[in-house]
Amino acid sequence: MSYLRYFDAEMGDALTESLQEFAGNPNIHFVIVTGGTPGYFNRHFSIPALIEFVEAVRASRREWPDNAAYYGGFFDKAMALCETTPKPVIAAISGTALAGAFEFTLACDIRIAEDGDYLIGLPETELGLLPGASGTQRLHRTIGPAATLIHIVMGRPPNPRDAEKKGLVHETAAATPSIGRWRSQNGSARIRRNRSAISSASSALQSTRLSLKAWHLSGISS
Repeated sequence: MSYLRYFDAEMGDALTESLQEFAGNPNIHFVIVTGGTPGYFNRHFSIPALIEFVEAVRASRREWPDNAAYYGGFFDKAMALCETTPKPVIAAISGTALAGAFEFTLACDIRIAEDGDYLIGLPETELGLLPGASGTQRLHRTIGPAATLIHIVMGRPPNPRDAEKKGLVHETAAATPSIGRWRSQNGSARIRRNRSAISSASSALQSTRLSLKAWHLSGISS
């Protein structure tokens, strides 16, 4: 499955439709998402589409409470499908993957980057912005809070080899997809079982943290 240079509503719908189709096809054991333009996995959100979205929200005067559920628009459904589909999803990063494009890969089970002269990560603060499609949460769960903070605050995406060292991707390969060992049905099942176990453990740990925080705050307030 390959797509072109920018994320917009049309691409988000196509990606969602494809993932839904693959999830229900018993002959497909895993999904590979890669770029459709040489040198690019996908650059970032479409700027005109973002401006259109912001202007529509501003015109509607809509407001969200602080605890509202977040929906990133364009491809939030596709990201949710990556995390919940029974089939492992592999991001074969074939070139530049910045901002929303990198945030999408964080929703995939495995990230394998093609070695090359390009950047991977979250550069938003260099533009006076913050990651807006769950990168602050998913990267935190991937490399931890301290490493996430410095990556986002500095806004300097690394090259593929450095991205691997920092834990942003799992492997760097001479060319993508270099994923022969993931191709078997048994390999797919191993990924699926371990993903389920790790997700359950992560959810339990997060619940424990929230409970301890609530207990601590109640003790302070009393």
